[in-house]
Amino acid sequence: MFDRIAGARTQLVLSVALTVSVVGCGIAAQSQPPGSASAPVTAAPGGATHPPAASATANPAASTGVAQPTPRSSNGTGGLNTANPSAIPSFTARPATPQPTIAGTVSWANWPVYIDTTNGTYPTIDQFTSQTGIQVQYHEDINDNSEFFGKIQPDLQAGRSTGYDMITPSDWMVAKLIRFGYLQPLDKSLLPNWTANAQDVLKNPWYDPGNTYSIPWQAGIVGIAYNPKLTGRDITSFDDLLDPAFAGRSGLFSEMIDTMSLTLLSDGVKPEDATMDDVVAAQQKLLAAAQAGQFRAFYGNDYYDALAAGDLAVTMAWSGDISQMQLYDNPDVKFVIPDTGGLLFVDNMVIPNFSQHPADAYKLMDYWYTLQAAVPLTEYIGYFSPVKGVQEAITADAQQATADGKPIKAAHLTQIANDSFPTQEELQNVYNYKNLTEDEERQWNDLFNQIVNG
Repeated sequence: MFDRIAGARTQLVLSVALTVSVVGCGIAAQSQPPGSASAPVTAAPGGATHPPAASATANPAASTGVAQPTPRSSNGTGGLNTANPSAIPSFTARPATPQPTIAGTVSWANWPVYIDTTNGTYPTIDQFTSQTGIQVQYHEDINDNSEFFGKIQPDLQAGRSTGYDMITPSDWMVAKLIRFGYLQPLDKSLLPNWTANAQDVLKNPWYDPGNTYSIPWQAGIVGIAYNPKLTGRDITSFDDLLDPAFAGRSGLFSEMIDTMSLTLLSDGVKPEDATMDDVVAAQQKLLAAAQAGQFRAFYGNDYYDALAAGDLAVTMAWSGDISQMQLYDNPDVKFVIPDTGGLLFVDNMVIPNFSQHPADAYKLMDYWYTLQAAVPLTEYIGYFSPVKGVQEAITADAQQATADGKPIKAAHLTQIANDSFPTQEELQNVYNYKNLTEDEERQWNDLFNQIVNG
């Protein structure tokens, strides 16, 4: 069952695969990029310093020791528009040119609380450093796709290093970075673990055909979460979010592409096929509800606190969040993929142009496609892993915990194994986002902003 999954973005048609975005590595002793939100973290065995853990307010699960990946907030999408060559800038992507020798350092920009943490350290990163000698400057600098794009674009446009060797944008942002020519094509000969261990369903995604520029980090589903004690009934449809019975207790995402795409699906329109007439109709549907006071707010990651506390009865949700909420904050909450369909999102690892340590970045990217790294990561964050065998390994760990007389740990791992991985039936009911041109992105944003502003 996919009952706890709350954080997802791009839809998946069975014939189309998707990917997860993870990449953003830093450079040792290098100053942060302008406007960087957090200090770099050197993850090395012993003596490494780390930033303080997120507060319980910022991360609802911090008090329980389980990280809550921050949902990706943005104001639009800009997909690779291969059908419209004129929409693709003439900027030519730099070929991948990894250094012939390892430099021993890599700078990675990722989302907040999106990795396993123990007592202020990052065990899987420390393990990587112990195995390779490469120190990881780990930056939790991506809080919003569009904001981060604005931070790194001036350097990329000017032909300068961003200060990151690896970054972790979401699917639609990967497509936009490709369209602008800002990413290095990947040398797959340097990614043998990815070649051997990547799940087929997450290969060859809509936003990066052939995984030319990206490989997945983690994935999830965009759907609906609700508290049956507050709704008084099961929720099955996106239109339940618009039911006047939940006026002031219903939530939508401030993430334009998620909210508009889920609304299109509720109207029977696949987002990738949507015309502007379809988008206007979806906008009018939401605008009428917003003006009637239906929505408590348009949320980023803060929907988690509101739902866990009972301020929201029903809301759009990202799958991984609800998995953790059920275990640690509110066991009554449920996650459901709407009957009209949900969206599958993927965060991906990519190497931006002018990376100073690409050889080290390749080592780190490929490391995550080992069970040694992927299993503890998934057991901690509870998202859909792109690595083959992770679900089976977690199930085995749950069985071992039972044999060891650790029922609480066993229950936790069993739920992660059951709920973090969508079934084939569920995958048949999630869809892709539309690959927007720049003009379409602007029009969709303009319409969505009218809803948010009432």
